[in-house]
Amino acid sequence: MDARKRQVLEALIDDYIATAEPVGSRTLAKKYGLGVSPATIRNEMADLEDLGFLEQPHTSAGRVPSDKGYRYYVDEIMRPLVLDLAERQRIRQAYQVRVRELHWFIHQTARLVSELTLYPSLVVAPPVEQAALTDLSFVPLGQDTVLMVLKTSTGMVENQTLLVPEEFDSDKLKSLAEDFTQEFRGLAIHDLKNRILDPLQGDVKRYPELWQLALKWVTGHDGDEDKVSLAGPLNILNYPEFRDVDKVRRVLGFLEKETAVELASRYYAEGVQVVIGAESSLDDIQDCSLVTATYRVGGSVVGHLMVLGPRRMHYNRVIGIVEAVSDELSRVLHG
Repeated sequence: MDARKRQVLEALIDDYIATAEPVGSRTLAKKYGLGVSPATIRNEMADLEDLGFLEQPHTSAGRVPSDKGYRYYVDEIMRPLVLDLAERQRIRQAYQVRVRELHWFIHQTARLVSELTLYPSLVVAPPVEQAALTDLSFVPLGQDTVLMVLKTSTGMVENQTLLVPEEFDSDKLKSLAEDFTQEFRGLAIHDLKNRILDPLQGDVKRYPELWQLALKWVTGHDGDEDKVSLAGPLNILNYPEFRDVDKVRRVLGFLEKETAVELASRYYAEGVQVVIGAESSLDDIQDCSLVTATYRVGGSVVGHLMVLGPRRMHYNRVIGIVEAVSDELSRVLHG
């Protein structure tokens, strides 16, 4: 694409993102100082339409970008947005708390991204089964009740209360937790399930009743209630593309389905990924774009975050926010 067509396409997409109105040649000539006449701009727009970068909704109206036009804009024209100091500080301060439960980080991240982008945000936690056990402890709560605390390699902390026989005092509980951790540290929860039928090994067999209670909970708990956090779904109503009730219903339905999680999980590549319109192959979000990123613990991808908005979303700003938040989340979890 030659320089003039790039200028016209960039100006038209910038204007459409800002106004949501089809853009005409006179508007571009007046607002963007392209240095050529409206007639020349009109010819360039016609060429861009023939090449598939623009569409004309109505014969008497201006043009709007196509999926191909947005893709070229994102990949070849758009300049990344550098977040200002206040926004960078807000992202960093959002995680300055003495909380280590992963589900808290998931909820906090979804809310933060939605507030910064003004679009719906969805964050996917790592599946518990893929995590490796790092530590298990028991905290006495009463005469026959303990709190079991499970920690995994993904940074996840899970808690569960258990009823235990009275003879299990704090010393026995501590010994059992140490035995359990020594026996199974580093083993994936998924693999731990396969050990439930094995003969008890080592010192763990000294307390078979409580060991079986702990193992039953660890292997039976899948953490689905904390797997996904959705924030700001109604933000989509702020954009004129979604005045149609049926369209809104489809988009909100998509956000609440496993389909959204599956789509976010397709993108394991390093960095931020952008999915525009029909590229998702999903009818419910043909009028939407997605920006996704992964976050990591110890160099391994453990989860995903995703922003959904209209195809004319502010790509440079959303990409900058998603990248900054995913980097900060990875840094905090790693620490």
